[in-house]
Amino acid sequence: MPTSFYERHGKRALDLGLTIPGTVLISPLLGVVALIVRLTSGAPVFFRQERVGRGGRVFRIFKFRTMVVGAVEQGKGFYLEEGDPRITPAGHWLRATSLDELPQIFNVILGDMSLVGPRPNLPFIVQRYGHLYDRILSVRPGMTCFVAIRGRNTLRRSQMIAYDDEYVDNLGLGTDLRILLATLPAVLFRRGSTNDVSEEFMEDVEPVDRSAGG
Repeated sequence: MPTSFYERHGKRALDLGLTIPGTVLISPLLGVVALIVRLTSGAPVFFRQERVGRGGRVFRIFKFRTMVVGAVEQGKGFYLEEGDPRITPAGHWLRATSLDELPQIFNVILGDMSLVGPRPNLPFIVQRYGHLYDRILSVRPGMTCFVAIRGRNTLRRSQMIAYDDEYVDNLGLGTDLRILLATLPAVLFRRGSTNDVSEEFMEDVEPVDRSAGG
């Protein structure tokens, strides 16, 4: 349960105070990106996928579509490979610039996510690593985080979990503001942007053995 005043009230106030006017400001950009996706790869423009949020609650995340329809049933499934043919013509650019993540601003307004917090994971990842995500799931997931500014897709699972735990340990207004300020240059310079996200590279943590009570 949230313990500080910022966790209980301030964080949500910051989210709404930035995202509501921010949505108005970036609405032209959202429209342009939506048009680009539609013209280059057809419908649907948006991609929705189940992710695990605070307390283990599953919600649907919003993104601009960067892969072909039904991509999860093709190729490497949930993972990627260099030159992945499932990525659409505009998809490489959208992923590198993180513009595909912009629709998650609506997840923030709805309360599924926060501007800052651990990135929400797929249900099978949370299931695979069990208790390693318990503390991480005690906070609302976010659009940006330590992982986003310290390596993104070049990080392995152990590093991601360690950075998310660090965020939980240091959750506060100062931490959130520092991450928000560091996100812009990370995105502009495309730090950690790669489409070579194989399961062999990323998953360097042993799955939890639930039969042993893990």
